[in-house]
Amino acid sequence: SSGINAEWPLRPGEGDHEREVAVNPNNAASWVKFMAYYLGLGKVDKARQTATKALASINYRLENEKLDVWAALFNLENSFGSYESLMSVCREASTTNDHKTVFLKLASVLHSSHKFTELDDIFKTVLLKKHKHSRKVWCQYGDSLGSQSRLDDMRDLLPRALKSLPKHKHVRTISYFAQLEYKYGDPNRGSTMFENVLTTYPARLDLWSVYIDRTIAMKDISQARNVFERAIGLKLPLKKMKFFYKRYIDYETSLGGSGKVEYVKNKARDYLQQEKGEGSC
Repeated sequence: SSGINAEWPLRPGEGDHEREVAVNPNNAASWVKFMAYYLGLGKVDKARQTATKALASINYRLENEKLDVWAALFNLENSFGSYESLMSVCREASTTNDHKTVFLKLASVLHSSHKFTELDDIFKTVLLKKHKHSRKVWCQYGDSLGSQSRLDDMRDLLPRALKSLPKHKHVRTISYFAQLEYKYGDPNRGSTMFENVLTTYPARLDLWSVYIDRTIAMKDISQARNVFERAIGLKLPLKKMKFFYKRYIDYETSLGGSGKVEYVKNKARDYLQQEKGEGSC
């Protein structure tokens, strides 16, 4: 727990924080607490100086610790500085850290503080220009648009993403945007997207698993059963079929009706008998 022990005072002062970072110079949490201490006193410049000291003190190999300090500095500039000072800090961070990671952190900070105009600007002028081959960038922007109820913009983003992304990233991107429909938009549309992609890739258990989870979460029993029936009707290797039958039995068990559980178990037994029969031919 970042080196703070039982002797840590209830109202730590400057000296306590000084000692804490001296003992734990590589611990971002200790430095961020020290920054928060100064901000609580209205000493914004002192907090900035503490961040600078932290970045100089933390071992260069500990990238994630450094990134946590940068993120705290982004939050500081976002709350107490100007957009220009925020961008300046971000550009500085990107010279010594992964550019994409830094700007996605900045995007999260802007999103959390509902600065959506600036957020759009970051995605359009920086992230989607410099990192258009990154699935993560397109997906994070899609999620942000969905959460703002900008569903048309969210939907328009997918074909643009597929145009820019390499082919091997397409299926997971479509799956992600289908999940955004369940989360923010129209679950029926999400379901159609899964159905379409599973027609092309019926053996992708990762897709089936997400589709089944999303459908169950909608609490539409007949729709969930339709998805399971479609899955157990596939001609796939035994191991994959067992996955579907197990999920189906677990689902029916969770509903509490024994009749349907027996129905699925019988289906599973019939399937296994048929497999054995075909195997011995």
